[in-house]
Amino acid sequence: MANTPVTISLSACPICQQNTLYQTPHTCTDYVTKHTFTLLKCQACGCYITQGLSQLPSADYYGTAYYNSKAGKFSPLIETIFRFNHKRNARFFYQHFHPKTILEIGCGRAYILRELKQLGVQVYCLESAGAAEWILQNKEVNVVSLSTEQENGWPFEPEFFQLIVFWHVFEHLSDPITALEQATQVLEKGKVLCISVPNVSSFQAQLGLATWFHLDVPRHLFHFSKNGLIELLEKHDYEIIKVTSGDAIQNLFGWFQSLANLFTPSATNTLYRFLQGGTPWRTAAKLPLLIQVLTAIIWVPMGLIGYVIEEVTGRYGTVTVFAKKK
Repeated sequence: MANTPVTISLSACPICQQNTLYQTPHTCTDYVTKHTFTLLKCQACGCYITQGLSQLPSADYYGTAYYNSKAGKFSPLIETIFRFNHKRNARFFYQHFHPKTILEIGCGRAYILRELKQLGVQVYCLESAGAAEWILQNKEVNVVSLSTEQENGWPFEPEFFQLIVFWHVFEHLSDPITALEQATQVLEKGKVLCISVPNVSSFQAQLGLATWFHLDVPRHLFHFSKNGLIELLEKHDYEIIKVTSGDAIQNLFGWFQSLANLFTPSATNTLYRFLQGGTPWRTAAKLPLLIQVLTAIIWVPMGLIGYVIEEVTGRYGTVTVFAKKK
């Protein structure tokens, strides 16, 4: 299918509602399809928007060459590390917020929800009706599918949930504002909303936005700055109670892959595809991986230094915001 980008005319930034959007000079390439996209930036909140977001045929950009399979997004060893990491996140949620009910938007393999279920929490997942069949038929959690017609009315009772989580899903949504409004309706007053996203205002993003690992156009439609996300939540009557570095593994790997991409700008994220294994690796070019491996003596120490600087300054590659509904 030919790449035919569509330019969207926006009168105001969907995130902060200011008339400060402008077209950036960045041309960003999808590492799976090699299609190119441009970005809008809001001068007020610092967020970016992928151009053509409402017309993108998403089925072309999600598939086995991107996601691998229901057995896992990564090779078995890496998948085990991520499973452990998500279990740790689940225990953090349980120990700090003690929810009786939780809703996760887009649960994937449901590592977080499965761990919380073992701790006695009533767990739910909200997925698009177009999600993979193995996600929709997950018997370990209560998966509720949402059709396009239901986006303005989630099928839950008002204030039913005591914790709602968008874990690296918010940036994928074509209308995150409506999703936030719906989440607010079904979240109990005084309880917590958690949103974790890549941080476009991080040092690693500023190193080279077009080759930044976490940009991931066009699957990431909105690219949030830390301040932009906080401002959005405060405007929707939330009290910010905690801002953290998101996911340490994603932050560190974001540095490694983004720096490695500078050596192969026309074939990005090859190391990542190698770690995925399966179809993603079989469909990737092999020479760029060799180049990225041979240059590791340069980008590994630079990435470690960058990671430490982010931890000290708070300009993390990913950011997680916990906010209480007033």
